[in-house]
This record gives sequence, structure tokens and C-alpha cells, in this order.
Amino acid sequence: MALVLVEGAVLACSHGGRRRLTGGDPRMTVRGSGVLTAGAEAGIAFGSAAQPVPGMITPCTGTNPSGGPAPCLTTATLPPGLSAKLTVGGKPVLLSTARGVTVPPGAPPGTWSVADPGQDVLEAIR
Repeated sequence: MALVLVEGAVLACSHGGRRRLTGGDPRMTVRGSGVLTAGAEAGIAFGSAAQPVPGMITPCTGTNPSGGPAPCLTTATLPPGLSAKLTVGGKPVLLSTARGVTVPPGAPPGTWSVADPGQDVLEAIR
């Protein structure tokens, strides 16, 4: 089993960027934080030192071929990052095993993974 992600969970990109997630679903909470469901992880920008974004903890150091900043942008999660049994509003919840590809603008792809699920109480079957 893997831990369920909640609002405040942290994603990390392969270029060292870290970003806190928002938008948990209040229909299911863990210690007051809404659970994150499938899709909440897609399209998250990590930001760079020159272009910080809300929720950024550490900037992404990805660069494009000319050396300019190209912060990572997440794609949807790959298996086994979604629960097979636990859903909220018909959507599977995101798990601490979630990972995926990043698509930095004008730069080679990277990867993202969960650095901190935001809680350590609720587990779900993957």
C-alpha cells in the first residue's frame, strides 16, 4: 500500500525543483487537508529562480538548448500512482507512488515524483 496525497503534498522534478500542491478535494480529508485525485498533478509548473510560481519551494534548474530557464511542467501520472480502490467523486486518489514525465518548454523531457505525500496516516491499495 502507498500513502494518499493531500493538499500540501510536494512534487519534485529531476532538475531539483520542488512544488507544493493545492486544490485537495474537501469531500475526503486527512487531518484537515483535502485528498488529491487523478488530474490534480497534471500541468503543474515548477518555476525557476527567474520566474517563481506560487507553491514553489525550490526552483527547477532545467534549461533550454540556448541556456535559458526551462522549468518543468508535469504530465499525468503513470502507473502505479493511482489507487485501484479508493476514489473521491468517481476519481481515483493520487498515491505516494505517483510519478510521470515533465515537458519543459524547449528542453528535453525530465521526470517528476512525490517528495512528500503531505500526510502519514491514510494508505490505499495501488
